[in-house]
Amino acid sequence: MKSNEETLPDVLEEQVPQQVPQQAPLPADQPIRVPLYRRDLKPTNLVLSAEDLKEFCELLVEVNEKAKEIEYSRLDLSTFDSPEHAKSRVNELVPIEYNYVAGNGDSMQGLGIPKTDERAFPDDLRSLFASNAAYAERAINLRPLNTVEVFLCFEKPSLKIDLQTLPSNPTENRSVINVAGRDEGWVISTAQKIDDFFTKRKAARPIIHGSGAYDYIIYLAFLPAVIWLFYRYAAPVSGWLEQQTVFLNVFLGIYGLLLSLLFARFLFQYARWLFPPMEYYKRNRLGAFLHRSIAAIFATGVCISATYDFVKAIFASLVQ
Repeated sequence: MKSNEETLPDVLEEQVPQQVPQQAPLPADQPIRVPLYRRDLKPTNLVLSAEDLKEFCELLVEVNEKAKEIEYSRLDLSTFDSPEHAKSRVNELVPIEYNYVAGNGDSMQGLGIPKTDERAFPDDLRSLFASNAAYAERAINLRPLNTVEVFLCFEKPSLKIDLQTLPSNPTENRSVINVAGRDEGWVISTAQKIDDFFTKRKAARPIIHGSGAYDYIIYLAFLPAVIWLFYRYAAPVSGWLEQQTVFLNVFLGIYGLLLSLLFARFLFQYARWLFPPMEYYKRNRLGAFLHRSIAAIFATGVCISATYDFVKAIFASLVQ
């Protein structure tokens, strides 16, 4: 590689060929188009520490070294002063560039591997971006022949309830990894190494992040529980309701149902927030474990109490 005047050979993207007669020969001055291979990965259900992110960036540097070797082998060395000059230009223009954003909006950009053990690395990491193409695109407006671009998003699902966000939709996960290149072997091996790295760090997550989970919980668990609770504990209120008009009873019934559904949606979004699809921690997960333990104890107590009342009622009905 050289400066802006002496850049890498032009790489033409894939184009859909227009229908032409088979007898028409390919123009002699038209370059041969090389296929572009691509693998898109969407990581989810991951628990990553600061050290894991450092190891991941080291993996990206490792696969990028192979990408630079392929880049060098495709260069026309006659356009450079020497082979060493060509190698230095490749190393200069095809590094791994990273950018991470903290929870307060501060960001840091650098080349190579981030120093996760320093104070500068945030405790509340929001996102991490890494690429071996960003620097070359900015410097000479060209992409390397083989690229890997990573965006990992660690933002938790929102607790805000609004009418635009449907709880039945799956939890939004913006994390994506794009591996593309002219060398099929490099693309396949790079995608496999990244997939193996994340597979070892998979975490069990509840089914609440899937599509339709909210509907199943509402119709199969929450509404039957509300009906049972009203039947079991609404005796003091029933006497007062009998003295009211039909309109007021219908109005209070609809309002109570809507209010219970609003409460159920908050609990559902809280569960998604408590177990995010992508989780990051810098040193330890003690705070998350304590929070989840308290929530689990409370939920277990409610479930055990409800199950006890249900079994007791069934037993009493059978005895009678």
